Amino acid sequence: MVQERRWQPLLEQWTIVAAASSGRPWSGATVKTAEQSQPEFDPGCYLCPGVKRASGEVNPDYTEPFAFDNDFASLAAVDVSAAGQGDVLRRTASSGGICRVLCWSNRHNATLATLTESQIRRVARLWQHEYRTLSQHPAIHQVLMFENKGTETGVSNLHPHGQIYATGFVTETAERMRRAQHQYRRKNRGHLLQDLINRSEYGGELLVEAARYFITIVPFAARFAYETWIVPTRHVTSIAELTDDELDELALVYQRQALRYDVLFQRPSPNVTLFHNAPCDDSSANADWCFHIALQPPLRDPEKLKYLAGFESGSANIINPVPPEAAASQLRQCDDASNTSALISC
Repeated sequence: MVQERRWQPLLEQWTIVAAASSGRPWSGATVKTAEQSQPEFDPGCYLCPGVKRASGEVNPDYTEPFAFDNDFASLAAVDVSAAGQGDVLRRTASSGGICRVLCWSNRHNATLATLTESQIRRVARLWQHEYRTLSQHPAIHQVLMFENKGTETGVSNLHPHGQIYATGFVTETAERMRRAQHQYRRKNRGHLLQDLINRSEYGGELLVEAARYFITIVPFAARFAYETWIVPTRHVTSIAELTDDELDELALVYQRQALRYDVLFQRPSPNVTLFHNAPCDDSSANADWCFHIALQPPLRDPEKLKYLAGFESGSANIINPVPPEAAASQLRQCDDASNTSALISC
C-alpha cells in the first residue's frame, strides 16, 4: 500500500499519496451517478444558436465551433501601460485581459466525448486559432484555455463550452512552471516533460495511451485521483506550433481520454481541463516550456468528490487517495469497454 510523498516537478510541490485514506468509512455527501438528459436545443440557454444573450447580442445560427467575448468578463480591459502601485502591504496592479467563451457544438446535449471525428477536429482548430490570435496581442502575457465540465465543477451552463482567460500578466502557477522548466533545461539540457515521458514508468505502469505524436499518462505525483496529462512526444511550447497532423491526432487522443472518464465514472464525467501553453510575454524562459494538457476530474470515485479541506488548503500539500499506478491501470481497462454505459469497478 503506497504511503509516501512524491515530488511534482512542474509545480515544485509535494503530493502525498495515501492509499489507506480511500478505505475510510464514508458518511459524507455523495453526488448523483447520472445527470438529467438535456435537450438538443434549449431556448433558455445563452450559448445555443439564435438565442439572445443577457448583453443583448444574438448568437448566430452556428453549426461550427463558435467563440465570442465573454459578456461578463472577470478581467478588466487590457492596458499596455498598467503597472503595479502601492506599498508592500497595499499593493495593486492591473487585472487586465480578454475573456472568451468557446462553444464546442451547436447541440446543447453534446460533449467533446460525443462529437464526431470531424467535429472534434474542428474544435482543435478553434483551440489553435484562438491561442495564435490572442498570444499576438501586445498587451497579453498569457493565454489560459480551460473547460469546466459538469455541475460538480461549479459550471452554471451545461452547454458544451470552454473559456479562455488571456491575461496582461503571467499567473502564479505559470510563473512557477516556467521557472521549473527553465531551471531543469539549464541543469539537464533536456526538456522537462519530454525527459519525463521517456522514463520507463511512463511506458508501463503510468501509461494510459501511446499514439504517434502524443502520450497520455497519469503523472507520478498526480494531485487528483484520476489526473492525466496529454504530452507531445516532441518538444513544442504551445499549441500554435503543432502541425495539422499533430493537431488532428491531439483532438482524437483528447476525445478518447474524455471517453475513458465517462466509462470509469459511469456517466458524462465532470472534469477541469487546462491547456498549458507557454506564456507569450518577452521572457526568454518561454522557449523551455513544454506544452501539455492536464485533465483533472474532481471525483475520487463515481459518487464521491475530492475536497480540499483543512490540511490541504492550509499546507498546499494535496493528498491523493488513489495511487497513480492504480489509476492508470483502471483507465487502461476502460479501453475494453465498447461504449460509455459500460461499468468499470473503481
